[in-house]
Amino acid sequence: MRGVLALAKRNLLETVRAPLNLAFYIVLPLIMLVLMSLLLKNTQSAPPNFQIVNFASGICVFGYTFISLFVGMQIAGDKNSSFMNRINISPVSRVGYYFSYFISSLPIAAVQTALFFAVALMLGYPFGGRLFLNVLYLIPSAVFYIAVGILVGCLCGSEKQTSPISTIFISLTGIFGGIFMPTELFKGAFATIVEILPFSHSVAIGSEIYSLGASCIYPHILYLIGYTLLIVSVITVIELVRKYKK
Repeated sequence: MRGVLALAKRNLLETVRAPLNLAFYIVLPLIMLVLMSLLLKNTQSAPPNFQIVNFASGICVFGYTFISLFVGMQIAGDKNSSFMNRINISPVSRVGYYFSYFISSLPIAAVQTALFFAVALMLGYPFGGRLFLNVLYLIPSAVFYIAVGILVGCLCGSEKQTSPISTIFISLTGIFGGIFMPTELFKGAFATIVEILPFSHSVAIGSEIYSLGASCIYPHILYLIGYTLLIVSVITVIELVRKYKK
């Protein structure tokens, strides 16, 4: 466990030392939150998903997708460096290696979430118990996107390969998650696909909590847990196959 924590510290330091990473993690989503809030205050009416009580959570989740992107890039980048050779001869297992990225990413997600809602309060988000419930119930969404990033890094052989795949996840979250357009607009088979995919569920818990309270966590939480466990299972199978081939 000591080796895993040492790796997590190394991963966290690498992230913090890269200004570009911090800009994408925090600055870009915050700018989007502020700009959209200012624009909508000057419109006659806004869709429900663009109300601050809903939109703040959506942008927060959108920020998690950038954590996913850079986690994938870090893991894929390690594969083409001497660092991976040292990992292979160290007592840390590959599972422990991937878990270190999970440990190092959670504090970033926590800081990101706290900053988002601090700004959201300034923009009119109501202060109260449901604000803290919102922050709490966004944790499963953060865990899911970190797992996605680890999977992308596990599958890709270089940093260049991670960008297009991660961009797809970012786009799917923005569209199918209901961040930039209401999911109620989707009809028929498309609506069913949106319901099956995890993206809308990763946003819905936070966006619905102000109006519905804690009851909104079900069934969205089941989708997030299920998809996260599926991703962990896929990563485990991939590593077992690689180990068997060796």
